[in-house]
Amino acid sequence: MAGANVSRGNGSVTVRFAPAAPCYVTGTRIRVLRGRTIQDTPVERLRVGDFAVTASGRPRPIRWIGSRSYPGLTAPKHDRPVRIRAGALSDGIPARDLLVSPDHCLWLDGLLVAAGHLVNGSSITRGEAVADITYWHVELDSHDLLLAENTPAESFLAASGVRAGFEGTHRLDTAATPVPYAERVEHGPELAALRSRLIARAGLSVEPVRYGSVRAWFDRCDGRRLVGWVQDLAHPNGRVCLDVAVDDVVVGMAMAEEYRADIAAAGVGDGCHGFDFDLDEPLAPGMPHTVELRRSADGLRVCAMAVDAAGAWTPLLAA
Repeated sequence: MAGANVSRGNGSVTVRFAPAAPCYVTGTRIRVLRGRTIQDTPVERLRVGDFAVTASGRPRPIRWIGSRSYPGLTAPKHDRPVRIRAGALSDGIPARDLLVSPDHCLWLDGLLVAAGHLVNGSSITRGEAVADITYWHVELDSHDLLLAENTPAESFLAASGVRAGFEGTHRLDTAATPVPYAERVEHGPELAALRSRLIARAGLSVEPVRYGSVRAWFDRCDGRRLVGWVQDLAHPNGRVCLDVAVDDVVVGMAMAEEYRADIAAAGVGDGCHGFDFDLDEPLAPGMPHTVELRRSADGLRVCAMAVDAAGAWTPLLAA
């Protein structure tokens, strides 16, 4: 799942292909200090050396900018943006609709949370098909909170390998391992409370959502591509949002929503329960790994497979 990328610096532009990373959609306004003026500037107009105004109010220089694009409607479903409508998070936050990649983290109620975990189908939605979409990465000298449409949202975090496809960026990755601003929250009571607040703000029912047991299966897991299906028995025709974890580290999000004639014929709901997900980085060969799918809403482990050093795969869990 790689799109065309542009690395910019010192006036040079080089297009390559690179794996996905948390990022902003073209047009997102980022708060910067230019001279003595604070202004909200479209992300695609930022330049290395601009001073971003962080959530703390401290201006910090932009160290690197990159982008990745999907022509037409080629963006895979799991990488379509999350739309956070104006005012969905708090009064004036965001100031306008904010579109970010599903794994882009926001700072809300003292939590660093991926946008994909906040989807409620009303004020925060996911999966919109955007034509000719371009995602932008904005990096400071350390992980911090930018103000995107007046919303505290993370800067680019150069995790190991995520910038491998960018020309001339190896020198940027020679420093110590980057330290995240805070630990990402992916499940638990604090996230549940945040979700409830945003649901109530959207005017939706705040009655606890009942999640059921699941039926699930991995059809394919070859070190790069994950294919299978998941059904929540409490919502037999509903879609299931999934966290993809490799060796207990969440590396992406997928939706079990694709129609499959074979599972429809087998009586699995309406058949719209399939997932097809490409890992940004293939698993290192010759090493054991565990791949898990977890229900994003509550962290339930729904299916898992393990591979040994010889490359043999073994199902660990399938319901």
